Amino acid sequence: MLFKHWRNGDFSYDIPLRPGVYELHLYFVAVEPASSDLSTFTIYVNTDQVLSNFDIRSDALGANIADERVFRDVSPASNGFLHLGFTSERAPATLSTVEILPGTPRRQLPIRMVTQPRSFTDHDGQFWHSDDDFLDGYTSTKGTRITGTSDPDLFAEERYGHFTYAIPVDTRDRYTLILHFAEFYFGPSASGVGDEGSRVFRVLCNGNTLLDNLDIYKEVGSLRALTKTFYHLKPSPQGKLNITFEPIANNATVSGIEVLDESQ
Repeated sequence: MLFKHWRNGDFSYDIPLRPGVYELHLYFVAVEPASSDLSTFTIYVNTDQVLSNFDIRSDALGANIADERVFRDVSPASNGFLHLGFTSERAPATLSTVEILPGTPRRQLPIRMVTQPRSFTDHDGQFWHSDDDFLDGYTSTKGTRITGTSDPDLFAEERYGHFTYAIPVDTRDRYTLILHFAEFYFGPSASGVGDEGSRVFRVLCNGNTLLDNLDIYKEVGSLRALTKTFYHLKPSPQGKLNITFEPIANNATVSGIEVLDESQ
């Protein structure tokens, strides 16, 4: 729904806001067939140029693929308006959606996501939004309760197969990534089929290997939560943490993803 309509050409928005710090999310899609020609434009926030030579197809890696850019520490100008400007370069500027959230100074808001079609609130009152930003893979519903966690409902479903998440973040910061896994299928406590070595996979972020030969059953057995944490991850120049789950034996899997800004 967010990408069914768009504004294009040279245009601007003057959005009234109360004084404070906000987080700006801009959503784009290139709907024309993919081309080798650059279709670039420039974006301003107040008087600051935040993107230049911006080409949606290059940023999203193709046409008809949703793209999102995030900017933290955005504040209204002295007149009480947030001014957004879009200036054409090699092609008309285009925009599908603007989202403005109350922000935290010098730090992007936490991203918490479950691989489910519904949002979720954990035992600490933290909100997890539904599955998004993925390419490929499949989801399945699990009826078995997971142990070793205060939030078994976090593991109600999984995304499995060979898949990638492109999670949009502010390019200026470094991030902590927390991944939540469980072995739902292999082992005597689950299907009774398989054991160590039945599911093995690797996880990469922006081409760098975070986990190699991960075997959930070998580490914690079946139907038990496993958490892996990685620090100081650098976004791509396109403002993404591209997290790839690559099978080695059977399917890769994940149930929850957290991204936390490390800025002070």
